[in-house]
Amino acid sequence: MAELNVKKTRRMRKIRHRGRASQIPIYLGKQLRFFVNQSDWKVLPMAAIIAALVSMVIRKDFFLTMEGNLKGAFALTCVGIWNGCFNSIQAVCRERPIIKREHRSGMHISSYVAAHMIYQLALCAAQTGLSLYVLKMMGIHFPETGFITPWMIVDLGITLLLISYAADMMSLLISSISHTTTGAMTVMPFVLIFQLVFSGGLLPLPDWTKPLSNFTISNYGIKAIASQSGYNETPMVTAWKTVDKMRNNEIGGTVTLGQVLDLLDSEAVEKRRDTEVMKSFTVGEVADILNKADETLHLREKELTHPVSIGQIIDMILGEAVFRDVRALTIVPALGEKAAVTVGDVLNMVKAEESAQELLAKEIGTTITLGQVLDALHAGELAEKFQDQQLNEPVTLGQIVDFLKNNAALQSQRDREFTFKTSIGDLLELFGEENVKQLIQEKTAAASYNADYERTVENVADNWIMLFLFVLAFAALSTIVLEFIDKDKR
Repeated sequence: MAELNVKKTRRMRKIRHRGRASQIPIYLGKQLRFFVNQSDWKVLPMAAIIAALVSMVIRKDFFLTMEGNLKGAFALTCVGIWNGCFNSIQAVCRERPIIKREHRSGMHISSYVAAHMIYQLALCAAQTGLSLYVLKMMGIHFPETGFITPWMIVDLGITLLLISYAADMMSLLISSISHTTTGAMTVMPFVLIFQLVFSGGLLPLPDWTKPLSNFTISNYGIKAIASQSGYNETPMVTAWKTVDKMRNNEIGGTVTLGQVLDLLDSEAVEKRRDTEVMKSFTVGEVADILNKADETLHLREKELTHPVSIGQIIDMILGEAVFRDVRALTIVPALGEKAAVTVGDVLNMVKAEESAQELLAKEIGTTITLGQVLDALHAGELAEKFQDQQLNEPVTLGQIVDFLKNNAALQSQRDREFTFKTSIGDLLELFGEENVKQLIQEKTAAASYNADYERTVENVADNWIMLFLFVLAFAALSTIVLEFIDKDKR
């Protein structure tokens, strides 16, 4: 009689929760007990600590520079993968004998995996919210406007959640395959290395390994975050910072004129022979240039002539070498013992005569500006009339090179040495530091452009979809693996 009661009780237990949906809450309750009683809650403070450490590295330039955005995307992807992996790496293997026994008693593996998916999603969401809060408190300035939602921090939170959740399901699969917790933890470092090294983010991959990045969660996580942070829209600053650090470095040396002329035969110069060094200008273009220059330089106000005194004119005649013959002209020829009187003598006597000082101080002439001259010549009317008239032929680099190479005077001085010495800082001042900085940043940013990081809704959404497909794929594989748990010999 007792034996019949035991069999009846076992049968009742076996059929008590026959439906798959009815078994899910049971296993959810089991996961919550693990969370409380087996210290699974420790993953939450761990996530906060990891986020704080990462924020110390990325907070200065995340969302501000191209390098900062890529570094931030890689670091946050690492945070998500790390959190997700350690959430479930021991979830199945630590209770493998129990799962095997419950499966034989009527447990549905799909219900068990579904319960894990719900529980792990809640855990990843809590980690993501805590991580974003810590990142914001540590000084990372998130842009306000998002792509999918009105807030960028929410969009970024969705990406981080999907990364964590995909990594969580990947670890659940590893835990389902592993027979012991030791085996699962042994495999985990290799999985993490594969995910981070073959992400195709910070570390450039050889061509033959690039297809492997399509099978990594990190690849799509980095793409999504880099797109959201505006990787292609921000400046590249590494090259400029390197130049700026070298501003005190001296450059220069001694070269001969022949060495300089030999450079004209280089392949780089030959390729650019048709490059116009000076374009042809029309009268109208020159007039436009002068008008624009006048707005800042006030050219029309420039004085061309000034009033000059008679005394200044006499001083110029007496002092300038060009008037030597004029000063020597004889006015009164020599008579007996009296010497001849020259123009210079007369001018010196006039300068010395006190009664002539008032006359010498008298100014002659007037001040004439460039504007007055142009107005007198009717420059505006002439420029309009001949605006299409070409003033010069274009000058190419090849023409300048040919002139220098065929110049006999230069060729005869090939052995002449020139010594020069300057610093990077002096060159920056010569060309304009801001101009050089802008040029370097623009060119390096253009060279570092990545189409995978386009800041568009479609790009972000595509990466989100791929991450969610990873979640479904790993969950399905975990279910398939656990369906064969009864064949486990251990």
